[in-house]
Amino acid sequence: MDITLAHALTRRRSVRAFAKHAIPLRSLEKILWAGQGKSGEDDGRTVPSAHALYPLRLFVMAGRVVGLESGLYTAVPGGLDLRNINHADLRPALCKAAIGNPEWIANAACIIAICADMLTPVRAFVEQQPYGARGERYIVLEAGAAAQNIQLMAVAEGLGSVLVGGFSDEATASVLGLEPPLAPLALMCLGAPVPER
Repeated sequence: MDITLAHALTRRRSVRAFAKHAIPLRSLEKILWAGQGKSGEDDGRTVPSAHALYPLRLFVMAGRVVGLESGLYTAVPGGLDLRNINHADLRPALCKAAIGNPEWIANAACIIAICADMLTPVRAFVEQQPYGARGERYIVLEAGAAAQNIQLMAVAEGLGSVLVGGFSDEATASVLGLEPPLAPLALMCLGAPVPER
C-alpha cells in the first residue's frame, strides 16, 4: 500500500517487540534502497553526501527474511546487491556488544548496520576548521539521513524498526568483521511489530 510521507512520519515509532515471522525480501530491498540506493542517472543517491563521497556502507544481518538465507550480507553501494560474507547468525553477538544487552537486537527479523569509511571524508575536508572534524560531522549527518530514510520506508512497508546507537564500537566492528577505516555508526533493527492488544 502506498502511504504519504506525512502518514509515515506520524506512524514512525521505535519498535522493540518483533513478531517471530519472517519479513519479505522485497520489503528489505526497498528499505535498503531508501538508505543508500541510486536515485537518478547522475549516480545520485537517496541520501545526501558531502562532495558526493558516499562513505556509508550498509551491512544486513538477516535472520528471518523470506528468500534470504540467514547470515551477514554486504549491500553493494548504489546497486544494493546483497553479497553473503558470513553464514552465522550474528544477532546474539550484536546483542551482547550493545549496552544493556537489549533483547530486541537478537529478536529482530534482520538488522541493518550503518557503517562508514571514517577516513576519506576526514582527509577530504582537512582544510576546513577544525582540521578534519568537519569530515566526521558530515559522516554523522549522512548516517542520520540514512537512518531516517530506513525508518520511514520500514513504516511504508508495514514493518517496525528501532535505531540502536549504544554499543561497543570495537566489539560491534569485530562481530561484523570490519577493518579500519570502516566503523559501525548505528544498528537498525527491523521486523514485523507485535500487534498491540
